[in-house]
Order: sequence, then C-alpha cells, then structure tokens
Amino acid sequence: MPREQLRIRLSNAAYGWIMRVLFNPRLSPRAMRRNLEAFAATPRSRLQRLHPAARFRRLSIDGLPAESIVATPHPQRALLYLHGGGYVFGSVATYRRRALRLSYRCRAEVILPDYRLAPEHPFPAALDDAQAAWQWLSSTTSARGPLFVAGDSAGGGLALSLMVRLRDAGARLPDGAVLLSPWTDLTLTGDSIDANAGRDCWLRRAQIAAWAAMYAAGHARHEPLLSPLNADLRGLPPMLLLAGDREILLDDTLRLAERARAVGVPVDVLIGAGMQHDWPLTLPWLEESRRAWRTVERFVDSTEPARRTAPPQSVVAVPGRVPSATIRAPSREVSSRNSSVSRPVTGPG
Repeated sequence: MPREQLRIRLSNAAYGWIMRVLFNPRLSPRAMRRNLEAFAATPRSRLQRLHPAARFRRLSIDGLPAESIVATPHPQRALLYLHGGGYVFGSVATYRRRALRLSYRCRAEVILPDYRLAPEHPFPAALDDAQAAWQWLSSTTSARGPLFVAGDSAGGGLALSLMVRLRDAGARLPDGAVLLSPWTDLTLTGDSIDANAGRDCWLRRAQIAAWAAMYAAGHARHEPLLSPLNADLRGLPPMLLLAGDREILLDDTLRLAERARAVGVPVDVLIGAGMQHDWPLTLPWLEESRRAWRTVERFVDSTEPARRTAPPQSVVAVPGRVPSATIRAPSREVSSRNSSVSRPVTGPG
C-alpha cells in the first residue's frame, strides 16, 4: 500500500474513533460540549507561545462574545467564520487553532463568534448571532479588501442561511463564501446519508436527526433558513464548496452546487478522495488536505471586493468568475485566478 494511502487509512480510523467517543449519541449536549472542550480547546496563551506574531483580540458584538484572530502581519481581507458542531456544540476555544490556520492560509483577519447553541437557544438564535457578527464586520472593516463568510458542517449551512437572509434584506453580501462539508438540508433527504453510512467514520442519520430536532425546535425543517438547500439562491456571491467522498453529507454539497449553478451563482467544488467530514480542518497533515487549503487560498485570492448588495429576491450580476465543473475523486485543484502576492514561509498552516 502506498505510504499516503496508509496515512489516510490510519488517520481516518483514528479520527473516527475519537469522534465516536467524543460525540456518542447517548451523551447529552452538555456532555458532548465538555468532551469537545477537553479535547480541542486551545488557550490563546499557548498559541501565542507557539506563534509569537499571532494576534488575538476579544470582541463583544452587542453582547455576543467573539474573537479576532490574525496570523499574518498585513491581512488583505476579513473573514467571518461560523464554526461547526451540529448547532449543539463548538466554541471559539475549540476552533481557535483552526481559525489561526485559516487566517494564515488566507492572509485574513478572522472573526470567530461564539454564537448561541441549541437546545437552550434554538432557531433562529444562531442565525441572529451570525447576522449581528456580519453586520459588525461589514460596517467596521470597509478598508480591508474583500469580505468573506466561511463555515464548516452546521456552520457551513449557517453561512448559507446568513447569505440568503442578507440578500432578502438588501444588505451587503460577502464577496465570496467558503463552505466546508456544509450541512444544508436538515430534512436529511440526501442519498449519501444512507449510501455512505458504512463509509463515514462517525456521523450517522440518527445522530444528525437528533441535532436537527434540537435546533429546529418545532419549526418545519424544510424552511429555507433552516435548510438553505431549499432557498432561492439567486444573487448569492461566488462559493467554494468542499466535501469528502465518504461523508454522509456529501449530497448536501453536490445538490447545493447543482441548484446554485442553475440560477447563475458561480460555484467551485472540491471533493476529497477518500476523505471524511471536515477533512481539511481535522486532518491537515494529509496531502488531500494540503490540496484543499491551496484551493481555498486560490479562491480567496481570485475574489475581488464587489460592494455587493441585493434587493430582496432579485438577481444580481456576479462579476469575475465562471461556474466550474464539479471535481470528483481523485481530487484536483479547482481552476481559478492565482495571485502573485507573497506570503510568509512559515506559520500555523
């Protein structure tokens, strides 16, 4: 077996075992949160020792706790990152290291909000918090170049819902979006949920169904702001979508790409060969993850600020990108305009 294939197999096995322990379906949301904090929370002081040039700043956005994370001396863009966790767990502390890598890779200031979690705070609390964070970012960082929104898993779906709400309100939209393994359909109708049930290392239908019920809390799960796959996607900004070919949420990405392209939204898709849910974040040492990060870098480098706003339910011309074909396993780079801007040689990436 080739060395990289062995690394993939061993990494996926270890990842799956850890995730099954941390997020055993029999555990309560609070127990899952405690497990995740114990496993993944990284204090600012520790990251500061490892990366002395990194900058961390606590924020309070109308009472919403958040953090500004900068890993590059001269950030060229700003990015709102919405963490994953099934709308039930996840925090600034558990995503701080990942946000630092994202800042370094994208040469961006990353704003990471601690949005409210279900079941204590069901829909639309997380979406309201995401909108508050975006409004703060878009009103205070006008001179920093392009503005992006990004997220993984539930955070990827939340980012999509946020863009739909902003579009409907005629508010400023992001210049681009990066969605990693986005959960876009809380009704769980994707074929891959069952087709990949034996290949996904830790997510199962019953597990995500329980999280969906906690977040929806009586709302119809097909509502567009809960399942943004069902939303009118016209006028949304260019999107980069990433998913692993072994995860049960694969079809949430593929169907989103198909529906967005059908209404003229520029979409690039990268499907990781042999990869699991959130693989660029959870398994960054794999070559497939390095390819994914290079793809993210090229996407943000190729996106120019558009000062984009959209009147409710209208179609907006999106300049500068052409819809591309879905890239399937084995994955390859998504073609995009490359930037000649230099970047540090070493860092947290």
